[in-house]
Amino acid sequence: MSENATEHVETHTVRPRWTWIALVVMVAGLVLIAVGIIAQSWTWAIPGVVVLLIGGAAALYGGFFYDVQGGTSASAQLKDVVENNEQEFPGAGTKRSESEVKREVHGRWLSDEE
Repeated sequence: MSENATEHVETHTVRPRWTWIALVVMVAGLVLIAVGIIAQSWTWAIPGVVVLLIGGAAALYGGFFYDVQGGTSASAQLKDVVENNEQEFPGAGTKRSESEVKREVHGRWLSDEE
């Protein structure tokens, strides 16, 4: 494989601020739906469905449903939310060359920047 094998790889943008907002909105929608079910009232359930759909739309925009790399600390995630950072992650099924992986591991874990 060539060194630039991943030049045209499909990537997904993940916006941590929007993913957390979407999570809170979707949970609020689920709570409203649950209250509607418990009270047997469409007055609570219908707004809950609307709020859930709005949260789902925000989640799509934020990249909530992409399988991304984890392992960051809570403080790093909070920093991304506060600074409204965007992360680019490769799409599912992306394959990289061994030399590219070694270069990334060396740069990430074996660098002398600490």
